[in-house]
Amino acid sequence: MVSTSRLLRTISIGIATGLLFTLSACGRSDSKVNIDVYAAASLTTALTSMASAFENVEPDIRIVLNFAGSATLVEQIKQGAPADVVVFADDKQMNDLVENGDVNKDSVATIATNTLTLVVEKGNPLNIKNVSALASQQIRTVLCDSAQPCGKYAAQILERAKITVQPRSWETSVSGVTQKVTSGEADAGIVYVSDALANASKLDAIPIDASINVVNNYPIASLAELSTTAQKAAQTFINFVMGDGQKILNDFGFVSP
Repeated sequence: MVSTSRLLRTISIGIATGLLFTLSACGRSDSKVNIDVYAAASLTTALTSMASAFENVEPDIRIVLNFAGSATLVEQIKQGAPADVVVFADDKQMNDLVENGDVNKDSVATIATNTLTLVVEKGNPLNIKNVSALASQQIRTVLCDSAQPCGKYAAQILERAKITVQPRSWETSVSGVTQKVTSGEADAGIVYVSDALANASKLDAIPIDASINVVNNYPIASLAELSTTAQKAAQTFINFVMGDGQKILNDFGFVSP
């Protein structure tokens, strides 16, 4: 069943559409269709580049991006956030919205996969060699909160490595982890390979052995209860991501599914 907040949003959209039609008659409306994309923080650089490339080939559609941790995005959607397309860093979040009736289940697709890596200050001044080093209290470690995919995956890696880590902070997104390491507030963190690549000039990446690493999926979908125009535009964007957008994702360190 679609949540009450989603229904209220649909009614609001209908009212707004009527107002826009009135403004159009006065010659003051923007003819572009806005598509609000709510995406996992680890996709920030890739989707920002992709939105620009998409708008070059689809000039009548404007992509409006909103980034946060996947668990945070789910709560925003359930509370009626005006999203048209969602992209998460884990299947769990998408499954939750499918079960809640918030997304169009027929539009769900996996756009990419990723793995994780250890990141340290540029130059690796503490000579950290692997994740086992994070067990030391002398290493200031930051991790994603366990409610976020990046935190869940980091916990799995540490469990497989058979070590216990007491992080200095729990971040609500992978961007928070990279920011703490690049700013010198932390010595090390566990992030996605794509985030390490995006910040290669500011930090060093130390590969995590494949035997303990994790591969995560990035599912995409359009929201339920969209207008015909918004649904068509949303699907056009999804098709682009699954097609020409794959090269862009690859360039930013993601792997095609």
